[in-house]
Amino acid sequence: MIDSVSGSNGWQPQRAGRRADRSDSDSGPSAAGGTDLTNPEVQRQIQQLRATDQKVRQHEQAHVSAGGPHAGAPSYQFTRGPDNKNYAVAGEVPIDASPERDPAATIRKMETVKRAALAPPDPSPQDLRVAQQADAAGAQARSEQRRQQAEEEGGGTNGVRNAAAERGAAAYGSAAAIGKTSRVRAVSVSV
Repeated sequence: MIDSVSGSNGWQPQRAGRRADRSDSDSGPSAAGGTDLTNPEVQRQIQQLRATDQKVRQHEQAHVSAGGPHAGAPSYQFTRGPDNKNYAVAGEVPIDASPERDPAATIRKMETVKRAALAPPDPSPQDLRVAQQADAAGAQARSEQRRQQAEEEGGGTNGVRNAAAERGAAAYGSAAAIGKTSRVRAVSVSV
């Protein structure tokens, strides 16, 4: 079961259910559902959930740190452990991967987007796709930049058009039309 509760300040764990009284169970410490928290199998599950939670949060924080102004706040998906606590098992960070008006600015932005996507030591398949998209958008922006430079330098003789520059401009226009926000995402780990 995934419990994702969105509050005004970000993700907050759910606080549903009731607290177990000491009198609810004679078998020692237990969670609200009557789970024996001293059971070695339960302890193993809790340790796995804690490790997954830490890994997911570090992964998403790496995206945020490298993404600078182009990265949004991470969001997480949670699962409730046998100790009745929520643990992050997946997450994502929105990354603004839309082209800028100026090709040079787009190139710089796509370099940052690629760094953000590849920042974690274990990029997910979605992270790799975002890095690829940033590479493609950067290449299109470089082509557009070359076309603009050729025009400024009087490129083309007597009105002859540069076909390669036109193709690059068309490709850049296609990328600019996409202009959507990409998300880098951690892979869910089931326990």
